[in-house]
Amino acid sequence: MLERSSAEMVLRPAPDAVFALLDGRSMLFSEAGQKIFEFDRVGAFIWCKLAQGASLQDVYQGLSELGIDEHTARRFTRQVVNVWIDRALLEVDWRMPTDFAFSANLGRHRISVRAANRDLLRRLLSPFCVSDQGGDGDIAIEAMMLDEQVLLRAEDSSISRCDVEALAPTIKAHVTERLIRSNRWVFSLHAASLVKDGMGLLLCGQPGAGKSTLTLQLVDAGFRYAGDDVALVGADGTICGIPFAITLKEGSWDLLSRLHGDRYDATHCRSDGVRVRYLPIADAQDQCVSAGWIIFLNRVAGCPAELTAIDQLDSMKRLIENAFAADGRLSQTGFFALKRIVAGARSLQLTYCEAVEARRLLMELCNGCNGKA
Repeated sequence: MLERSSAEMVLRPAPDAVFALLDGRSMLFSEAGQKIFEFDRVGAFIWCKLAQGASLQDVYQGLSELGIDEHTARRFTRQVVNVWIDRALLEVDWRMPTDFAFSANLGRHRISVRAANRDLLRRLLSPFCVSDQGGDGDIAIEAMMLDEQVLLRAEDSSISRCDVEALAPTIKAHVTERLIRSNRWVFSLHAASLVKDGMGLLLCGQPGAGKSTLTLQLVDAGFRYAGDDVALVGADGTICGIPFAITLKEGSWDLLSRLHGDRYDATHCRSDGVRVRYLPIADAQDQCVSAGWIIFLNRVAGCPAELTAIDQLDSMKRLIENAFAADGRLSQTGFFALKRIVAGARSLQLTYCEAVEARRLLMELCNGCNGKA
């Protein structure tokens, strides 16, 4: 069970939300949304209690006095409060403690995170490789419990929510999206990134291609870790991974235990129901490098590991399929950055079944040649 929050939170109607009775029916007018919402008896009761400054516990108590059992009262209240927050009908006012906070550098941005208590802080730390006690960041997130859910507030005051078990994956997804939308990068790639002798190795592939498992194998083989999911690309054609902790699904947990024992801290659940564990890498790379090798993963059951050279045009086409930009379009600047990457790197397809064999081939490739042949 999570410890109680030492922060203070108040739910109150938004200033532009007007409650009224019309022909005996409860309604709410939102000036910002230019909409009218009708409340049933219970919804109207909850709204009026919050407007009077009541806490959620006060609301539950009031509903019980109306003959509604506590479980139903909590469930219904959570549902309507979530809807009202999403529609900006409720304001969430909270004051966070200063004790439970950390900062991290990712993708040329300073990330600052604050939590309402120690348990939330521990969960928020899970996907980060390195953190410190630094001050404010240009990407800021605060996390607080609201009943049985976690509310997340960004620096622009936007609020999202998730279950406690999904907090670490949610924070990772939020920060990744913010970095992708940064104007410091021309586009991003679905790719794991590692560094060998100062040159970047990109492992490209869709979810399920084995990027994270193969990344874990290569880190164990001496490659420097730079990220296992997204690589950011600058206008000069250099790449920068997002070095969150390596994210491993259940199929890789045996390998994780063999290579690193019990260095993960917990099991987390993504919004799609997939369970994951995180392995932080202490000396993760957070600098831009030039790509020396571009590897397109083709995982095939029962197939021996094999590397096949790909020409530059085919490589560009495949990379564009793996690319995504903040506005959904690859700009001309992005195109020329991509051209620089392909011209300066060797592009190959890796067909494989077992990660151990794939690791051996990639070690031989990178040890035998740096950059373009």
